[in-house]
Amino acid sequence: MTRRGTLALATFTLLLFAGEARAQRASLAVGAAVPVSDYSTAAGTGIDLDLQVRTEPMIGPLALRIDIGYDRFSGKGGVANTTLSAETVSVMGDFGSMFYLAAGPGYYQSTAQTQISGHNVNDQRQYLGAQAALGVNIPVFRWQGFLEVGGVKLFTPGPGKAYVPLRFGIRL
Repeated sequence: MTRRGTLALATFTLLLFAGEARAQRASLAVGAAVPVSDYSTAAGTGIDLDLQVRTEPMIGPLALRIDIGYDRFSGKGGVANTTLSAETVSVMGDFGSMFYLAAGPGYYQSTAQTQISGHNVNDQRQYLGAQAALGVNIPVFRWQGFLEVGGVKLFTPGPGKAYVPLRFGIRL
């Protein structure tokens, strides 16, 4: 499935799911993405964009959060740059009115641009993965904002791919 097809399917699912699950809030977040472990040898620090939709509590006190994300990492070691698009579903719980935790599985598409024998090559791959995030709610003028730190692990054969997104967002 192409990246555009996957994004269109995820967007359709998001809209369909949000209506039935009584979506409570949407959020837009931006920040940095820092590769860790083996992934830091092929990718440098990059940018992270994330659109989130959170439902009302559905499983006891736990809500669902659907994320559509985009990460772009600078290149290292012969790789020009790497982009990742992600669709994830997380279970989310609040700790008081200030802190929250989200964790769940995701589907990730990766494109690494490199050169082989002087020719530009795009290496496209798909992975299953998991994410976890810890966040704090903060007031931002008239809106509710948040700071979030997370961890993303892609289940790959060979060298591991993992990164840490650091996000600042606004609830829309």
